[in-house]
Amino acid sequence: MVTILDIAKEAGVSHGTVSNVLNGKGNVSSKKMELVLNAAEKLGYNLNNNAKLLRSGKSQTIIMILPSLALEEYSIFYENALKEASSIDYQIRLYCTYDNPIREKQIIKEIIKERPASIITVSALHDANEYYENIPISKSDIIFINRNLANVQEFITFDFNQAGIDIATLIDQHIIGKIALFTGKDNFTNEHEFTNALLENLDNRDITVYQSTLSHEYENAFKIVLESSFDCIIVTNVSKAQLLIKAFHYASNKKLPKIIALGPLKNMHSNEMMYYFQDFGYLGERVVKNIIQTINLKDKSHSNVYPNYGFLMKPDRYKNFQSEIKILTIDSPATHALKKVITHFEKNTNCIVHLDIKSYNEVFQIIEDDEKWKDFDIIRLDIAGYSWYGQKIYRPLRGLEVEIDAFIEALPYFIKDAYVNINDTAYAVPFDISIQMLFYRKDIFENDIVKRKYFEKTKSELKIPTTFEKYNEIITFFNENDFDQVKELTGASMISGNFETIAAEYLLRYYSLKGDLLTGTDIHLDPEVAINAMKLLYDNYRNSLVIDSNWWGEEVQAFNKGKSAMVIGFMNHLSVVSQSNIKGSIGIADVPGNTPLLGGGILGLTKSTKNVEASIEFLTWLNSPEISEQINLLGGNTASYFLSNNSVVRTMYPWLAKAKKTIINGKRETVFENGQRIDLKHTEEIIGKHILKLLTEDQPQFKKYVENINIELKEKKEMLTNQV
Repeated sequence: MVTILDIAKEAGVSHGTVSNVLNGKGNVSSKKMELVLNAAEKLGYNLNNNAKLLRSGKSQTIIMILPSLALEEYSIFYENALKEASSIDYQIRLYCTYDNPIREKQIIKEIIKERPASIITVSALHDANEYYENIPISKSDIIFINRNLANVQEFITFDFNQAGIDIATLIDQHIIGKIALFTGKDNFTNEHEFTNALLENLDNRDITVYQSTLSHEYENAFKIVLESSFDCIIVTNVSKAQLLIKAFHYASNKKLPKIIALGPLKNMHSNEMMYYFQDFGYLGERVVKNIIQTINLKDKSHSNVYPNYGFLMKPDRYKNFQSEIKILTIDSPATHALKKVITHFEKNTNCIVHLDIKSYNEVFQIIEDDEKWKDFDIIRLDIAGYSWYGQKIYRPLRGLEVEIDAFIEALPYFIKDAYVNINDTAYAVPFDISIQMLFYRKDIFENDIVKRKYFEKTKSELKIPTTFEKYNEIITFFNENDFDQVKELTGASMISGNFETIAAEYLLRYYSLKGDLLTGTDIHLDPEVAINAMKLLYDNYRNSLVIDSNWWGEEVQAFNKGKSAMVIGFMNHLSVVSQSNIKGSIGIADVPGNTPLLGGGILGLTKSTKNVEASIEFLTWLNSPEISEQINLLGGNTASYFLSNNSVVRTMYPWLAKAKKTIINGKRETVFENGQRIDLKHTEEIIGKHILKLLTEDQPQFKKYVENINIELKEKKEMLTNQV
């Protein structure tokens, strides 16, 4: 066994130095730290985390007791709980009971000696005192999931009563004939509540109930198939549904009936089954997060009823058209995602969709031509132009479709203000909501040697930058060093392709310094703030990997390929990071200054469309839970999934959780306080034109550039504020 003395001898340093490095203590130079870590790696030494825990007297182990990981809902629950625990240096020890109470009591005896921080259990017992009387931890740290036992203190569950009501409503409206319910034993409260709610709301229907223990589900699936013929079978988990399908395959020559299954939320589709989803992934994540956040509190409560996700897809939801619609949109990740699934709309509605994909500026050229935009039924417009052009080209949406009205009503006010309303009237729905975010190489920022070298260079700790001064300092550090961990790595990547993109880079820094573009009734840069923002951008530009591209995708690709340590970009262009080889090493943070620009765009029906019903059906389809999920999984950002807690999407795009909290700080100035609107697109072009020129100079006169921008904004104020 390798000891600290062995490492000290190999590294040529003292025992105390090795101890300090391995335990993250002491003021050790980066040179000695590198010697110790290389020696430890060479000798095959692993730091004993359990020993550290024993020394600190704190347990970072959570015990999880589940029926079986063969049940998909609990496999997903465990996987997401484990991911959350691992992210904050906790571990989860898993036990499976197979719903055997004797086995569960044995597990309780086994874990007494482990001193866990908490216990999460889906119990097959009748009384919670079996836990409380045998395990010496606080009752509030033992959390029961879905099954409510006698004397339980902390209980978390999905709303199984509502699930029964929702499925009963769907059956009542869409399914005729004989119905079977295949469920677990009635002594489990989740099965009991679901069964009662379903039967009470279908009391006029012929329903046969089959109950089964976990160990006898397969033989009971055959019993259902052989005993009778059903038009619909409801099951309380996906495992039962799969067993039924196998039983029909081997034991029946009849057509498989419609199967409705309670299931964990995941990206799945089946012609044999209709799923009613509960987000077990999100539940696993939240339960662990709450445990760790409250671990040291005396007065705490975890009990909660989580809402169901419900049906993503419902039968007979689409209207039928023999028509075609034409959509003008931009070349973007959301558009690419839409192209992949648009066949689904066409085959369900008999409406052909023609996507006309243009560049950012080409879309605006079409909109500015009063004849060309009228050729389209739906137009995707960037939010930089929505406030200015929206009333000109779009018809109000309210009252055209109940589902669209409900969708708009459910959006938060700050989303409505930026992406929906003009003068309190809804002219559009969000298509690809986006904000600027900072992505960074977490493996680099958390590397002990990199951190030590940064301290030696700057006499400050390497942290995620919260100001652009610090952002530029970190860029310079990476660029001026070539030790192994940062070799061939630039501090940051950025683009400089056109007026719009460089204006966004500049305004981000301007807003970070608390500047405003609109003051009183003037479009105007504050001179002092504007000069400082120019200096920050100029330094950033001179020290970054600059990519001559017209849009943010290229700088993200450079980061994705490991060429830079940081990148700031609009999150709808960052979906490629989810497929990156370095995905696990990527951290997400707010932009420095925490005032990101809002980005993305909206979709609205043109005033000229003669296909109003088909066009509104398209918007309804696009914003349905089923299609929103697919658009997001394919790299887009629809409003419903941007704002949701869907664990499937959050697992693929972990930055959505932060973006959801940060967007309220987002800024894009399009209207004066008196309600007068500005042409932001052309305003940003003016700013970007001068900034691009500034960046080419060796010694720019910042003050002069601010004066020139303000002079041009003043000269063109009438054009920028008076709509024809």
